Amino acid sequence: MQKRMLCSLIILLQAQYIFTQNETWDLHQLEGAGETVKHGLIAVALGQAVNWTFSSFNYFIYGAGWGLPTRASVHRNFTTPWKWEDTDDFIVNQLGHTYMGLLHYGPGRANGFGFYQSLFFTAFGSATWELWGERNQASINDFISSSIGGMAPGEIFYRLYMEAHAAGLPAPLTFLINPMLGLQRLLTCWEPPDTGRNFHEFRVHLGLGYAETNFTVSGKEENVFFFRGLFPEIGLQAVYGNPFEQETWVPYRHFELELSYGWNPGRYHDLRFISDGYLFSFSPIYTDTTTMSNGLSMNFDLVSMGQPGMEDSTIDHYSNALNWTIKYQYLFSPDTVFQMKLHNGFTFFGASKYYADIAIVNDRGSIKTGYNNFGAGLNSKSFFILDQKKWGCFEASLLYYVMWTLPGTTHFSRGTAWWLFGDVAYSRALSRHFSIGASYFYAMERGYFSDGFRDQRKSNEIVKLFVTWNM
Repeated sequence: MQKRMLCSLIILLQAQYIFTQNETWDLHQLEGAGETVKHGLIAVALGQAVNWTFSSFNYFIYGAGWGLPTRASVHRNFTTPWKWEDTDDFIVNQLGHTYMGLLHYGPGRANGFGFYQSLFFTAFGSATWELWGERNQASINDFISSSIGGMAPGEIFYRLYMEAHAAGLPAPLTFLINPMLGLQRLLTCWEPPDTGRNFHEFRVHLGLGYAETNFTVSGKEENVFFFRGLFPEIGLQAVYGNPFEQETWVPYRHFELELSYGWNPGRYHDLRFISDGYLFSFSPIYTDTTTMSNGLSMNFDLVSMGQPGMEDSTIDHYSNALNWTIKYQYLFSPDTVFQMKLHNGFTFFGASKYYADIAIVNDRGSIKTGYNNFGAGLNSKSFFILDQKKWGCFEASLLYYVMWTLPGTTHFSRGTAWWLFGDVAYSRALSRHFSIGASYFYAMERGYFSDGFRDQRKSNEIVKLFVTWNM
């Protein structure tokens, strides 16, 4: 009996020790209806400033006639059903609107609202943009991309801003990380809380890649797009909070982000945003050699690579998903560690790009032959690391997504799209902060469509050399 009590006490003490990263700064802190209304109005006003800024830029700088709304367009958007806009550029739809959602989300968090509460500000900001932010007909998919799609990146860049502020970065640099939090500080004298230092890992890399991209459509002899050449790349990998010792009900006390961009001017681009964050998690295993966490995570992923431009990328993938996640670490010795991270679940809103070779004039007067698919599906993501201090670090990942088109969301395509992304890399440390390495990346997209429309085959292979700075 005494042995059982002693073991229970040891387990309890360990749990209290390993989860000390769960501070209270990120909890909902508003007190009373008056404070809630006051800060809610501030967050709404800042969100509307985002809309006015984009409207003014589109009309006065970009010179777009549709940039400013009219009385007729506002009346139409209030009185007629919203549509699925499948002819807009993929980057505008899936990255631009998501970024707008990030900007609406930040003021909510900065004014004391929590993760789920801040969805109101992304949804309100997105809805008002669709109603009176521009002259075009209101779009259902743009609303989803801005509101729900903006939550995960919004929380990530909210916490990255806090981390940068705690590290002492000057205000102009932190403003670039999250402009709306910088504006909040400037206009309201808001001072970010002292969050401490929460990065488990942070790496920045510079690389030189060689890519070979192919895009073919059944029934056409020539490639729709082909590229073979070099391109420079910059990227970062951030692990916020301990992945393997995480027990919390506060969303995104642990998240992981891989963000990179490569570009060959006028010929090729490579944009990747791969992320996951725990909504809640538990750590059922904690020993001297083995640690593991698991829980429900939100995954936001976007990949656009191939032909440069807002419309013409070759492999286009966008996914908002809820996954069950397991993160496991085993120490063979103090110098040798194995890590495994698995995500499996449901993509509740995804998008791809479909080549129809049939011209349609959209509501902005542009002729389009590529269309966006919107759908839902399944996904599975696996990451493996074997790190030996003397011999170097081997990393591998395999990501798979399948998406079925939602009926009524696009002019032409019906069917299934799926993606496979595989990556293997080896790196070796030169010093405490610098390492060099090489990697091989393979991407594949397949589209199978009904109604007589052509199937698609897209692939991209990349060999890359890189140098990494580790914090």
